[in-house]
Amino acid sequence: MDRLKDYIELFNRLDEPYIIFDESLNMIYINELSKSIFGIESNNKIKKMQDIFKNEELDQIKKSSTIFNKNNYKNNYKIKNSHYNLNIKSIIINIDNKNYDISIIKDNRSIESNNKLNNCIYKISEASHYVENLDELYSIIHRILSEVIYTENFYIAIADWKNNIIHFPYFVDQLDSKPPSKEIENGLTEYVCKTGESILVNPEQNDSFIKNKKMNISGSKSIDWLGVPLKNNLNETFGALVIQSYNKRIRFTEKEEKILTFVSDQIAMAIKRKIDSSEIEKKAYYDQTTGLTNKVLFNDRLKQSMHDAKRNDTQIAILFIDLDNFKYVNDSMGHSAGDVLLKIVSKRLKKSIRKTDTISRWGGDEFTIILPKIKNSDGIRTLCKRILNKDLNNIVVENQELRITASIGIAMYPQDGEDVETLIKNADAAMYKAKDMGKNRYSFFKPEMNKEVTERISNENNLFKAIEKEEFMLLFQPQIDLKTNRIIGFESLIRWNTPDKGVLAPYKFIPIAEETNLIIPLGEWIIRETCKQNKKWHDKGFKLTCAVNISGKQFLRSNLVDLIKDILDETQLESSYLELELTETILMEDIDRTVRILNKLKDMGVKISIDDFGTGYSSLSYLKQFPIDTLKIDQSFISTTGNNSLDENLTIANIVIDLGHKLGMKVIAEGVETEEQIKFLKQYACDKIQGYIISEPVNEVEFNLLLKKDFR
Repeated sequence: MDRLKDYIELFNRLDEPYIIFDESLNMIYINELSKSIFGIESNNKIKKMQDIFKNEELDQIKKSSTIFNKNNYKNNYKIKNSHYNLNIKSIIINIDNKNYDISIIKDNRSIESNNKLNNCIYKISEASHYVENLDELYSIIHRILSEVIYTENFYIAIADWKNNIIHFPYFVDQLDSKPPSKEIENGLTEYVCKTGESILVNPEQNDSFIKNKKMNISGSKSIDWLGVPLKNNLNETFGALVIQSYNKRIRFTEKEEKILTFVSDQIAMAIKRKIDSSEIEKKAYYDQTTGLTNKVLFNDRLKQSMHDAKRNDTQIAILFIDLDNFKYVNDSMGHSAGDVLLKIVSKRLKKSIRKTDTISRWGGDEFTIILPKIKNSDGIRTLCKRILNKDLNNIVVENQELRITASIGIAMYPQDGEDVETLIKNADAAMYKAKDMGKNRYSFFKPEMNKEVTERISNENNLFKAIEKEEFMLLFQPQIDLKTNRIIGFESLIRWNTPDKGVLAPYKFIPIAEETNLIIPLGEWIIRETCKQNKKWHDKGFKLTCAVNISGKQFLRSNLVDLIKDILDETQLESSYLELELTETILMEDIDRTVRILNKLKDMGVKISIDDFGTGYSSLSYLKQFPIDTLKIDQSFISTTGNNSLDENLTIANIVIDLGHKLGMKVIAEGVETEEQIKFLKQYACDKIQGYIISEPVNEVEFNLLLKKDFR
């Protein structure tokens, strides 16, 4: 045995993996390098070749090795399976009349792996450019890695340092299911992410390592666990690659760690490139405020939906949704509050639609929805009603409950258009029709709507030039004192005298002026010209009160009080003869601010009137807070038309008159058209009336004639 020991010492100097065994396949000696190749732990005693090789592999050795043929010469043979690929050079020596086989092992995996690793890196780099999404990339990375390393149990972890969350976007395991995203704690995966270091944990060090690092272990306990960090080009760790083995025959060594570390750089680059690409795509195709698709992606999906509908002979519905009076929120509460409102509305709309539907923020306060595979209009009507009556209700922003309404236009494919542009245009036209009908409703597209939209666009373009060209004019509708039957005031009403279309009523252009902010200069012009005209009549001895309608945008401007003061100073009209008419909706937008503005106007001597009282949503408690001079009864409450009977309407009118008087206010009824209505209003002590039974709105000349008339 002394001579055998000499040989062992000699071969150890070669620094090569080798095994010595006798004719009976007894293991005489195996060095540490060989143990590493076969995944044998250093302290394990190997006595038989059967402990390493399978029976069919031993048969191959017996057939090939000359030791069994008693011949003393070199012999080469190969063994290849799923775990190793060996080229063995066998040298037969005789010591003390005994034959020994000294088998020098060459691990071909190291040679093959170089080529495979390079190919692996190339494939991963290539995949990062052509795959469409991260999920697909993760799956391809797993498949490519399996060609160079054991990956039966493999996962990718991504650390969200900003929110202290770790995600597991890809997870394949023989024993465990995919874990949910969780807070970053003190687990093995988190340790790799935190330290940026590779970790190989095996049974020999598992318990001590976990105990020393105070690890929290989740999932099934593996035999070997190997994790390597994923780092960006700034060397910042953003995740980890992990492989595990539950099989005693499959062990990880430093070699596997080197392989996984080697490919991790390319994998990290591929994942980061796709994440960045996804972020760019998100910015390009998704609205940053709401997270909804933008119009670019919406149009693409609409094209695809139209293609599918044409092939399957189905219908598509396009909804165009515009929030009514959204600009009031921005103007009164700020754009940040407006953004919060848009996010809330977006979430609610998204919950109302099917998974197959697409919702987009078209721009500003506009949303569009694609509803594919529509059988009939019933489902569309149900959705629209739910949006109007449920989704937009009970919205609270900055501790303030907002009353939000919307106008919805609907166009159908293919009957309302066979291309994207036409469908959107027609849905938009239907939406404007819904607005013209009174808002907070929906409307299906009809061909005649295009004419109305064309007219609207024309009006919008011309409106910008109209003020400079002095195309606007004022008409005046008299207000009669029911006790004296004489004119005591008037309401100033604007008209647009266009060169080509004649005189346009306010509903034709005021909404456009609101949307384009032209209502600000236009409103200022109305107040100034009204005060000028009233001063003329005052100079003639007619002490009339002039009533001017104030829009929400005008009222919420910070300079309104100063503007009124400047105009009164300029025209020399006494402030007590100017009355500003505001709707309940405007008053209720911001209660505290409303009270401050109204008190300032009241201190100046300006009168305040609530227009269309009873159609809004003000409560008595708020009504008492406002320094109101006049309640104006909406004509619907003295009309014979509408949902209520005449008796019901008149009862409501009587209540309003009584309420106004108890609060120290004057009451005026508008829209009075019959003697019967006058008789009733006199009976219940209404103070003033205006309406066509007295006079339609007229110009200055005609109004001068009315001033001389007795209306008994």
